Amino acid sequence: MSELKLDRGLQIDLHRMLEVLESSTDLEGTALVTKTGLRIASSTHASTDVDQHSASPATLASLANKVSQGLEYGNLKQIVITGEDGYTIITTNEESEFMLLSHSKKATKLGYYFHRLSKAFGKLTALLTDIEIGEATY
Repeated sequence: MSELKLDRGLQIDLHRMLEVLESSTDLEGTALVTKTGLRIASSTHASTDVDQHSASPATLASLANKVSQGLEYGNLKQIVITGEDGYTIITTNEESEFMLLSHSKKATKLGYYFHRLSKAFGKLTALLTDIEIGEATY
């Protein structure tokens, strides 16, 4: 049994929404993944390294959520990873079993990207409200 079953039409819709998000911004490598690290949909520019693009962010989000809760900062909403040459932004929330990952090489519009990613995350996860996530099998 796989962790998640999506019909082909929904997969196409999710992929198109990620493509539209990227085509209207400087974001790249955008992907929707489960909190357990399964990639659900990605743009055509998304990295082919599945571990780097799904399993590792899932682990990071789990740890970040524990830190946020432990410090009494409330529920985790975003993680921003800053590197010398760009940024990785992970958007999530407590109610969802999913995360939205994206990358940007430009810092000048990060606030705008936070807003766009949050809005896109809401639309993407709304399409997945009736999707059941089974037990992860590896």
